[in-house]
Amino acid sequence: MMPLFHPEIWFVMLYCVLMWALFALAFFLADNLWRKKEAMVCGLLNLVLVSVLAMLSNFAAQMLGAGWLMSAGFLVIGILLCSMAVSRVCQMLGWLRTCLAAFYALLAYSACGFILGWVIVALHA
Repeated sequence: MMPLFHPEIWFVMLYCVLMWALFALAFFLADNLWRKKEAMVCGLLNLVLVSVLAMLSNFAAQMLGAGWLMSAGFLVIGILLCSMAVSRVCQMLGWLRTCLAAFYALLAYSACGFILGWVIVALHA
């Protein structure tokens, strides 16, 4: 049960935990050696990078006066590039597995958005 004071703190904590778990799952599924520790570290690093990227792309789109399509484009390309970089550095996978990890991370980001949207709607209904 969430307290009524400062509910945004709980949403941010839920976002962080859920995104870390989904990113770790994405990196774990893309790894052919099934390494759990590397997947968890990759998930955490990708969470930090994607969160900063989301903030910066939102700021850039707002300053440029761009619409939601350009902002979403910045975010999608950024998630793919960040996930590929994290996968190459942490897991040292081949390019096919790296692209697979990036695709899984994009799916994880989308799934987290839908889950958090449902939670917010359910709590405010």
